[in-house]
Amino acid sequence: MPGVYIKFMARPTRYEYPGGIYYIRSRGRGREPIFREEEDRLEFLDILSETVFRFKWLCHSYCLLDDHYHLILETPQGNLSRGMRQVNGLYTQMFNRKYRRRGALFGGRFRSVIFEKARYLLPLHRHMVLNPVRAGLTRSPDSWRWSSHRPILGEAKRPPFLFTRAILAPFSKGNGQRGLKEYKDFIASGERERFAWRGLKFQVFLGSDFFIDTIRRMMPVHKSDKRDKTPCVAIPGEGIFQALAGRVWTSRRERDVLIYQAYVEQGYTLREIADCLGVHAATVSRAVRRVEKRMIR
Repeated sequence: MPGVYIKFMARPTRYEYPGGIYYIRSRGRGREPIFREEEDRLEFLDILSETVFRFKWLCHSYCLLDDHYHLILETPQGNLSRGMRQVNGLYTQMFNRKYRRRGALFGGRFRSVIFEKARYLLPLHRHMVLNPVRAGLTRSPDSWRWSSHRPILGEAKRPPFLFTRAILAPFSKGNGQRGLKEYKDFIASGERERFAWRGLKFQVFLGSDFFIDTIRRMMPVHKSDKRDKTPCVAIPGEGIFQALAGRVWTSRRERDVLIYQAYVEQGYTLREIADCLGVHAATVSRAVRRVEKRMIR
């Protein structure tokens, strides 16, 4: 993103609340490519899909470039940081394992701008899907496979996690070829009307003063990424952890479900669950993903 959003020095406050909608950008460390081949992008979209499902997000738009990606996410449950930690964490694990590397893949925490939906959803989406054109990766957003633009147009299969209703609704009520043509013309007009970030305030807000004041009054600051949870101790009376610890399993599916509940519903980390079971955190992560894939089917 150009302008003040990229060049700030201080770490901006993260505001999270139920119903928040965000423009997200996450870049490779030192502008290192985070996607080296097609399979990497497919793996990222798979992880994104599972995260959207797990945290009950709405993903309005996405665009994957070479060294960074963009998302527009709406969080009905106000859980942006938890979900983004999963997206970047699981993808980094996969990437490091595949390419035999160590350390961080992404350059610090992800960047987010919380914005006024009615005013900025469409302009930000247009700005996003035109990024590959401005980067010289393609001549037209219609030919870039790795954004939500083609699925919205119906020119590619729509990923199950992509929520298109809000993007298409303003164009002939979201119906028929006329609406799609209006949408396509709107995107094309962005090549002449480049999005300006001058309205960005406090490095995190994009909207009217009333919008910003409303959020700051109603929502306490999200001070850290720590989750609220009870201590993870595998002792009698600790519910799911009592069921997980020290038993002989006759069904992997039963264990997977309990792991999923501990991770998603009770907020324990992969490491805490792994320590409780005496296994590697990757084993716990695979169990969670198996449950989610069965639920998606």
